[in-house]
Parts: sequence; structure tokens; C-alpha cells
Amino acid sequence: MNLCVVSSFQGDVDEFMSMMEEFGEEFKSAVSEFECGVVNTNKAGFSKIITIANVIDQERLEQIMTSPRMLDWDEAHNNTDIIYSLERIN
Repeated sequence: MNLCVVSSFQGDVDEFMSMMEEFGEEFKSAVSEFECGVVNTNKAGFSKIITIANVIDQERLEQIMTSPRMLDWDEAHNNTDIIYSLERIN
């Protein structure tokens, strides 16, 4: 299943990328690949990232996304994730 996650948060893009790197090995157990793109919000202190992922283990991804470390990061950065399911069009 392909997902698109739009993350909106207070803080710098580098903080998000550092968090993604920290969870990198765990993500590998849930997705076969993923990419992140930065959205220019033109708002100081407010960032938005779009992550596209091919999920191979949805249950594992849910465990990662609801882990205490992830929830702490979300709370500390006032993060909101909006998740979309994607289908490839041929």
C-alpha cells in the first residue's frame, strides 16, 4: 500500500529529518522505500514535509507512529499528520 503523509509542525526541517534518520532502521521494517519532500510554507518557525512510502507492514508502521518516542516528538513540535492512501495510475 502506498501512503502520503503530510506533516505540519513547529520547528525546522532539519529537526524532522533528524527524527526520520533516528527512526530509519525501524521504518525499514515497515516500508520498502520512502521519500520526503519539503514544502515551502513561507512561515518562520512552521514547516511542512510530504512523505511518500510503500508500506509492506501496516501494523508495524502503526506501532512506530504511535510509539512513545514518536508521540513525544509530535507533541514537542505540535505536529499534525494527515495520511492519504495512494494508488498508481497506469
